[in-house]
Amino acid sequence: MNVTRHLLLTSLLSLVVTTASAQNIGINTTGATPDASAILDLVGADKGLLVPRVLLTATNSALPVTAPATSLLVYNTATAGVVPNNVTPGYYYWDGAVWVRVGTGNPGWTLLGNAGTVAGTNFIGTTDAIDWVIKTGGAAATNERIRVLSAGQTVVNNIGLGTNTNDVFSVYSNATTNGVNANISALGARAVNGYASGTGVGVFGTNSGNVAATFGMLATVPATTGVANALRAEGAAPGSFAMVGISNTSAAAIPTATTSRAVIGQLNGTLTGTAVGIGVHGIINGTMVAGDARGVQGQSPSSNGIGVFGAATSALATFNPVGVLGSAASTTGFGMDAFNTTATGTALIAEGNNVGGFYLLGGSGVASTGSGIGTFSIGTNAASGTGVLGVGNNAAAFGTLIAGSGLAGTGTSFGVYGVARSNATGIAGTPARAGGYFVSGTGATQSFIYVASYEGVGVPRKVMGNGTVNTVVKNDAGQFVLLSAPEAPENLFQDYGAGQLVNGRAHVDLDPTLSRNIVVSAEHPLRAFVQLRGDCKGVYVTNETATGFDVMELDGGTSNAAFNWTITANRANEVFPDGTVWRFADERFPVTEGPQKTTTAEAVQKKDTLRRAVPEGVAVAGPGH
Repeated sequence: MNVTRHLLLTSLLSLVVTTASAQNIGINTTGATPDASAILDLVGADKGLLVPRVLLTATNSALPVTAPATSLLVYNTATAGVVPNNVTPGYYYWDGAVWVRVGTGNPGWTLLGNAGTVAGTNFIGTTDAIDWVIKTGGAAATNERIRVLSAGQTVVNNIGLGTNTNDVFSVYSNATTNGVNANISALGARAVNGYASGTGVGVFGTNSGNVAATFGMLATVPATTGVANALRAEGAAPGSFAMVGISNTSAAAIPTATTSRAVIGQLNGTLTGTAVGIGVHGIINGTMVAGDARGVQGQSPSSNGIGVFGAATSALATFNPVGVLGSAASTTGFGMDAFNTTATGTALIAEGNNVGGFYLLGGSGVASTGSGIGTFSIGTNAASGTGVLGVGNNAAAFGTLIAGSGLAGTGTSFGVYGVARSNATGIAGTPARAGGYFVSGTGATQSFIYVASYEGVGVPRKVMGNGTVNTVVKNDAGQFVLLSAPEAPENLFQDYGAGQLVNGRAHVDLDPTLSRNIVVSAEHPLRAFVQLRGDCKGVYVTNETATGFDVMELDGGTSNAAFNWTITANRANEVFPDGTVWRFADERFPVTEGPQKTTTAEAVQKKDTLRRAVPEGVAVAGPGH
C-alpha cells in the first residue's frame, strides 16, 4: 500500500466510524447501522457531501470529463458556451448525451428575474392542450384573474369565450357576460381604460384589412332599451383630442372598391316608446367665453368628398326620419350654419324628390332643387307670418308686412325678379309663359294677374288680369281714392295736341316716334277728333296718314280759329330678325285664358316633436367618469 494513501485512510478512520454490511455502507460519527434502503448512508450534524467541482464548457460537450457515465453528477463553476448550449454555475448531470441542469430539466423562473432566456425557446405556460390560469389571493375559483386558452385567446375575469368566439382578447367588468358565463368577480365597472400623456395614445385600434366588415375599433350597445353609451372618449387638456379616427393614413392605401370609414357610430336594436337613439353625439360642455366650440366637425379634402354625412334610412311614417339634425338654444345661434369660403361658392344645396341638384356658377346662399317645388317656406304666425324674407345687394332688410306675406323682397334696385325662360308659343289664347302670376282670393271671385306674360297668339302682355288698372290719389278729405284707366278691345295708341286754322286750313304732323309705332290703312284708319276753340263754319278731317292729317273749314270758310285735337291709331306689328312677329294691329277682343289651375300643396307639421327638445343624455356631468 502506498504510504500516502495509508496515512489518508488512517486519518479518515480516526474521524468517522464506518459500518459496513453485505449490501450497504454507512459513514457517520455514531456507529449507527446504515439505512437498509440506501447503498450509501451519510450522516453528519455539521457536514455535507461535496461533489466534484468542474469547469464545463457547454451542455453538448462532455469536457472536461472523459466518457462520463449516465447520471454522473458534478457542480459546474463556469459560465460558458453559446445559447442555447450555454452553462452557468450549478449542479448538472449527464443524461447520456448532454449535461442537464438539475431542477425541472430547464432553468426555473425566479422571483428576482432571469437571465440567458431565449425568445421562442424559453416560455411560461403549458405544453399540453390545457388552459393556463393565473390567480391571485388564493386558489379558489373566484380568485382566477386571467386565463390563456389552449387555442391562444386571452380572457380576463371570465373562464372562456362563450358566444363571442371572435374575441382574441376580452375583458369582463361588473355584471357582464360572454353569452354563457358571467364575470367571475366584481373587479370594476370599466372593462378597459387606457391612459396616455403628451402625444401618447390611450387606446389605439387599427384595421389593416380591405373589406367593409372590419374595423379599427368597434363599440356597440346590444341592449334594445334603456340608456347606454357604446363609446365615451374624453380629452381634458387644451388642444387635446377626445377621439381621433383615422382610416388608411396613406393616400395610396385608400381602397377603391370598398367604403373606408374613420369613425362609425351605430345603435343597434329597436327603439321603443319615446326613446331617442343617437349614432354619434358630439357635446361641448361649459360656457365658452371666446373661441369656437364645435360638437361635431367633418372635413374632406376630396374634390367629391363629404365632410359630414347623415342618412335616415327608415321608411316608417310614425315620425319624420332626419339625416342630420342641428339644434341651437341661443337667440343668436343657429341649428345649422352652412358656409362656403370661395367667392363664387354655394353655402347649402338641398335636393328633393330624388332629383339631382342645381346651383349657380356665381354662387348663392342656398341652392334648392325639387321636381315639383324647389323651395318651401312657411311663416306659422297666423297674424304676421312671412314665408320668405329675401334681401339683395347687401342691403339692410326693409322689413316685413305687419299683416304678413308669402314673400317679402328687398333690393337696392329690384325687390323681386321673376323670369319665365320658355320660348314656346303655345295655343292661341293661352298664356305660354309669364314672369309672374299673382292671385287674390279663391274660387269664382278670385282676382288674378299675369305679369310679363306671352300668349300663344304671339302677343306679349305687360299686365293682364281680370281686374281694373287704377291709380291711387287723395281727395279733399285726405282719403285715398281710385282713378281707373280706360281700356279698349284693340291695341290702341293715342296722342293729343292743338292747332290753328289759317284761311280755313291746317295740317297736323304727328310725332315721328308715334308714327313709326302705329299702322294706318283701310283696315286700320287713323281716328282724329277736333274740338274748335273759336268761331267758324265748322271743320272736318281729311288726308289721314301715319304721319299726320288735314283740318278743313266747311263751306270753303277762311277763318283763323284755334282747335284741340285727339288721335287714336292701332299699334303696329313688330317684326324681329328671326322672323318672330308680335301681331298687335289685328287684335280685337282676343281670346285668352283665365286663372291658372292650381294644385293643393299640403303642409304638415313634423311628427317627431321629441327632436325639438334637447335629447336625453345631452347634459354630461363634467369631465369625471
